[in-house]
Amino acid sequence: MDTIIGCVTDLLPEKAPLDNPKEVIKSVQTRLKNTNSEEHIRAISDAVQVARNHQKLLKPHINLINQKIVQFLNSQRIVYVRLACQSAGELFRTMRCTDRPLFDNIVTGLMNRTADKNQNIRIDANWALDKMVISIPPLYSITSIANCSQHKNPAIKIAKLRLMHCITVIADPIKILSGTTGLKKARQLILKTCIATIEDPNAEIRFLSKKLMQLLKSTCYESFCSSLVQDISWDELKIAEKNLNMEDLADILKKHIK
Repeated sequence: MDTIIGCVTDLLPEKAPLDNPKEVIKSVQTRLKNTNSEEHIRAISDAVQVARNHQKLLKPHINLINQKIVQFLNSQRIVYVRLACQSAGELFRTMRCTDRPLFDNIVTGLMNRTADKNQNIRIDANWALDKMVISIPPLYSITSIANCSQHKNPAIKIAKLRLMHCITVIADPIKILSGTTGLKKARQLILKTCIATIEDPNAEIRFLSKKLMQLLKSTCYESFCSSLVQDISWDELKIAEKNLNMEDLADILKKHIK
């Protein structure tokens, strides 16, 4: 599983557990209402610290914090963006909040930042997304990542395929193929994403797309073929045949299409 190596929470160092988390949460709320962005930085940092040891106390306030993270992800200031990325990763790990639309907005912001000009921001964004795929249920992650399909930037496409591969491994490829535990939609999104990028002009994108398709194909060929027939169009099926050496497509169609 190809994940970003190392920890990049240099803006959010680990501290001893708080003695007064309720008071800190009150302070976070007050600071977020302030018009001073420096107070917002302190509020997010304190919120992350509370989340590390007192998730239940922070839960009623997590949407307010996530709103500020979305704002910071769209900021022009590097320190704000980096703090937002690192905070998002930590909160994925500790709070596991998937409330929409904020969850989708955070994922979209992080995906956009994987193509940022600043190397530290790219690292932070990829790291945060790694924390998401490890901590959040697969269908939520896959759906949110797939919603970034309109992006043409190669770096974002590469991040998307890398993350989908990680999710597939974590969820178990055979479960993805069988569509168990509500994963049918995830399977559909994965296959359609791969087909849409398997002939991309960028060589790395083509490689990652084929790599994920080959993982599913080698896991259980019969289930893979059945999934293709169920989830993609005839034209997409022909693209899969050409790029995955599926010369027995006619036999597959006879077996799976009635």
